[in-house]
Amino acid sequence: MEKLTRKDLENIGMGLTETFNLPNAKACDNGKALAYQYQNQLGCKFSIQSDYANSRLTITKKPAC
Repeated sequence: MEKLTRKDLENIGMGLTETFNLPNAKACDNGKALAYQYQNQLGCKFSIQSDYANSRLTITKKPAC
């Protein structure tokens, strides 16, 4: 995967966790920023774990409360 997109975030089921393998640490930072900015529009909250050594983001989509 080249980069995380809004479509990727929309496709995560509520309460589910997805792992995204990205090309580098910068793509991880960009993906985190996108998720945190987009969560209000989707009406949810994202919990994100970053693995910079392996260029991997693990994102859990939770209901906004």
